[in-house]
Amino acid sequence: MKRIGWFTTARGPGSYGLFKAIISNIESGELDARLSFVFINRDIKGNEYRMKIIQMAEERGIPVIILPSDAFMPDLKARDVEAWRNAYGRELRDRISPYGMDFGVLAGYMLIVDPQTCHEHVLINLHPALPDTYKGTWKEIVTRVAKSSDHAYGATVHLCSPILDCGDAIAYDSFELDELRKRTPREELPDAIRAKEVAREIPLLMESIRLLVNEDITVREGTLLDRQGKRLASPLDLSDRITALTGEK
Repeated sequence: MKRIGWFTTARGPGSYGLFKAIISNIESGELDARLSFVFINRDIKGNEYRMKIIQMAEERGIPVIILPSDAFMPDLKARDVEAWRNAYGRELRDRISPYGMDFGVLAGYMLIVDPQTCHEHVLINLHPALPDTYKGTWKEIVTRVAKSSDHAYGATVHLCSPILDCGDAIAYDSFELDELRKRTPREELPDAIRAKEVAREIPLLMESIRLLVNEDITVREGTLLDRQGKRLASPLDLSDRITALTGEK
């Protein structure tokens, strides 16, 4: 049974939806895994989604670690953000060390991970763009895609790296945009593209986690390997699988 560490800022419904999905997949037996801990980098501050995630975790005996990054060594952050990131990473590693994990999942985790944590732990992240295309926040990316002539859009699950959104890609999901462009008013297109991507990102992340849990893909010294132990030549295209899971035609 694989041990998974769950990292989230738990800011809104997207993070909550991802957490509900991993709990459901584990409890149904779809994933032979358990959550070792939930790490949240914000105080609760009355946020209903953080409260729901914490409640769900505590009801299941899953340890919850809260280390607010916005209140962590603010003077150092103002002077040297890289030194601050490394200091926060040291504290994070110290907090999670009693629990152990085979890999971690950044699920709505709104913080760049420091290099040493990326080196010591296998971490995966969901990025709202196809491999080797756009970088930035989902809002920035969707706006650019809507203005582009791109025929497809989607999301990628990749290894976490010290350089933002540059880790090796594990798997991706792609869907066509042409029909969506035809039937959607221009001013509504960014929201329509985002809505379709969001509907598909939960199954994409769950299927990518399944690849690691079942050891169809493994990570050795930062390199992605297939079941035969060969270096993964390219990320797996899960588009057809995601379409089937979402019931799209």
